[in-house]
Amino acid sequence: MDDFYTISTFVLEKVAEFFESSWNLADVDLLGGTLTVTLPHNQQYVIHTHGVTHQIWVASPFTGAHHFHLQEGQWCCTRSGTRLQDLLIAERNVHAP
Repeated sequence: MDDFYTISTFVLEKVAEFFESSWNLADVDLLGGTLTVTLPHNQQYVIHTHGVTHQIWVASPFTGAHHFHLQEGQWCCTRSGTRLQDLLIAERNVHAP
């Protein structure tokens, strides 16, 4: 269990850095295993760890809910197989000013 929290906390920190460095006007707040990113027009991501399932859950203002599980060193969506970073980069490329 400790490994999950260590790894997922590191991932949330990296995702926070991604938003801060590549999405203009994003308000980024990481607190207690929950990352909240507020974009212009009050669009909001909520990304948090879910310890029971050992997943990272993402609520995207553009594509809805996603659950990511660590598989072979990659956080992959449990439904589509999309990697977490690929989802976030694709959404930034389409929606960022």
